[in-house]
Amino acid sequence: MQDERTPHEAASGSAHALVTAVDAVEDAEKALDQRVRVVLGVNNTDFAVLQYLDRVQRRGGSARVGDIAARFGVSSGSATEIVHRLTGAGLVHRVPHPSDARVRRLALTATASERLEGIVGGVRADLDALLESIPPVEEARLIELLRQVGEIFRSGSVAG
Repeated sequence: MQDERTPHEAASGSAHALVTAVDAVEDAEKALDQRVRVVLGVNNTDFAVLQYLDRVQRRGGSARVGDIAARFGVSSGSATEIVHRLTGAGLVHRVPHPSDARVRRLALTATASERLEGIVGGVRADLDALLESIPPVEEARLIELLRQVGEIFRSGSVAG
């Protein structure tokens, strides 16, 4: 008799439970993203760029239009169109590079940062509190597992 279970179902109980938990987190994140997009009045692509810029800024970095093109796999013209939409919506602005006047970096406007913080600030605070409760040994193991998952995603092949 042939096993008709999906690969996830056929996995060991704990592996299946972990995959299910990861799927649930992904679904919850997508639902939050949808609510934020509606509040900000942006489409999926523009929101992904806003998230990227927010992440880069919170880590102390900066991005250029070319970085957006490379990150999202679009042409520089398409990246420029995205930036124009976000600039027109008052969510992104161009700032001069501190040492090269020819280069313009992109940044979230104060309004965009405040709106994002107002919408997801509580979620970030709750996540920080949850993650702070993880004992150091478990934290190290979790970080390593997530690093390995990232490697699997980066090195995985796409059938087609």
